[in-house]
Amino acid sequence: MSRLRLTGVWPAPPRRGWRAAAFRLAVAVTTGAALAAAFPAPDIGSLALLALVPLLLVVETTRPRLAGALGYVAGLTFFGLHLLWIAEFLSWTGGVAWLAWGALSATQAVFVAVFFALVPATRRLGPLRLLVLPACWATLELLRAHQPLGGFPWGLLALTQHDAGPLLPLARVVGGYGLAAVIVAVNLAAAFWLRAMVDGPAPAAAPAPAADGATAPGATGATGTVSKAATAARAAGVAEPVAKVAAGDGPTAEAGGDGTPAERRRAGLGGWRRLAVLVGLPVLVAGLIPARVLVPAAPTASGPPLDLVVVQGGLRGDRGLALGQTTEAVFANHVRLTERLALTPGQPADLVIWGEGAADRDPLASADRLAEVARAAGAAGAPILLGATTRVDRDHLATEALLFTEGGQLADRYRKRRLVPFGEYVPFGGFIGRLIPATREGVPNDKVPGERLEPLIVDGVGVGVLICWESAYAEDARQATRDGAGVLLVMTNNASFGDGPGSRQHLASSQLRAVEEGRNVVQAAVTGITAVIGPDGRTSSQTALYQQTTVRAAVAPSQALTPYTRFGRAIEAGLLGVAVAGVLAVALLWWLGRRRAGLGLAGVGGRRGPSPSLRGLQSVGRGSPPPAAEGGATAAPAGRGVENR
Repeated sequence: MSRLRLTGVWPAPPRRGWRAAAFRLAVAVTTGAALAAAFPAPDIGSLALLALVPLLLVVETTRPRLAGALGYVAGLTFFGLHLLWIAEFLSWTGGVAWLAWGALSATQAVFVAVFFALVPATRRLGPLRLLVLPACWATLELLRAHQPLGGFPWGLLALTQHDAGPLLPLARVVGGYGLAAVIVAVNLAAAFWLRAMVDGPAPAAAPAPAADGATAPGATGATGTVSKAATAARAAGVAEPVAKVAAGDGPTAEAGGDGTPAERRRAGLGGWRRLAVLVGLPVLVAGLIPARVLVPAAPTASGPPLDLVVVQGGLRGDRGLALGQTTEAVFANHVRLTERLALTPGQPADLVIWGEGAADRDPLASADRLAEVARAAGAAGAPILLGATTRVDRDHLATEALLFTEGGQLADRYRKRRLVPFGEYVPFGGFIGRLIPATREGVPNDKVPGERLEPLIVDGVGVGVLICWESAYAEDARQATRDGAGVLLVMTNNASFGDGPGSRQHLASSQLRAVEEGRNVVQAAVTGITAVIGPDGRTSSQTALYQQTTVRAAVAPSQALTPYTRFGRAIEAGLLGVAVAGVLAVALLWWLGRRRAGLGLAGVGGRRGPSPSLRGLQSVGRGSPPPAAEGGATAAPAGRGVENR
């Protein structure tokens, strides 16, 4: 097959100097911005399938350290854009909000930097990189989703497919982390294919030396000198790593190749290997497109639907401390909208839902508040699941979902288990509170996490309750489903996100959970976005932000389990195992290479490290003749020392 030469059409980027640095920096920023654009908002989900390609192409021929630095720039750009809502979320802290935004973005960018450092570091693995590198990305996402301080499962790559993306159905089988690995594999395949398209022919092998050490006719200048050096080194029994150093193509070469004809041919992707790349990778990627047909269908309904009503009665808060805080007016709105259900024709609902924090004062400790809840439940003729802030003791609060009967009695409760650092508690509160007083201004009392995650039973159906932040953790929804939840319910108060994309990003997490678990998910938000999400991830009955309304929907429960619900932990463990095995293999190959190089250098002069013989080889072509081989060749003229210039 003739080689395609596109280098004349696509000018090669600069390789050295400030222009090269500026080019690489621009590519890193472009990659980060493209990745941010794949999320809400602008929500161009298909862009995620190619967003990593520009930087993958650039770092392929760099050292891991430089690749990591460029990856850090890309990660900083991505998270800086993706998390801009933090400035509004923490607006009551003033300048501290921007400090938090910068610190969180800088911390999360480290994980992206590690991935891109692994791209050139894993070149020795060859085609196995299409398996190892995606697993590494998924493992890094797993790590940052859980560490430090409980992790930050935001901006996970699978969320780009939330709105019926082409690869979203795969989450039913491999989950969000497995889906992220597939997306990275598509990016890698595209990058490898592009490199094969624009790569020139493999360099010709160096001319064979004549018997007297001269090069064959046609080899002149530096090539002839290098060939003499390599020939002399082999004639003297010098190991191949020394010949590499003499030829100037050793470990310091940017691309990391060793310069032998065989490896130069591999670098050039010649013959059948190049044909396999050009044909095989597009076929591999195209095979992912019919994922909607190939993956198992979502579980079917297993009983009559629940008639649910979500009350959204939130108000737009002021800036500062009032942003996101519930008020007496918000509680009164929920009571009023619930009482209006009595005017709706037909049977009463099975359950009325008020979102997280609809009652900012503990209804269990306030007789008048409890009476209003009982009045609303009686008017609607239905139980009420109420999101409330409850008091645990004098110094601690809790976020809970309280289930009241239609007569106003407490029937069950669920306490939020995963708390938001600096939003619901201050880590190392004594120290941080004194260091940054604004943290205690917004969180004067730490909240106490719950201990159990069990579905609440409503009309004989298990309802798995997740409160706000918990919906971002795949294992919580998986556990609730395995424990019998036929429907998942996400109760949230997104007022602190303001009008930015944070609320839509949160909704994306609920959409991914719906596909992973094959369940209908109801997101009940005090201020929006409220929505009913089907097992395919599509939303219905979606509200606008700060819209005061009710949403009524018949939500069918299901009891069957998806492959991810059954084997999710094993899938994630498998991704972790592949990543660790790949990194260990790279480390082993690196160590063996260093050991061979060390043994080769030790054979020259009887010790490791640069020796007089090695220095002689390094000076070949700069005024000194090559060292004589045993039994022949010419010795250096008397009076001329060998210099290591």
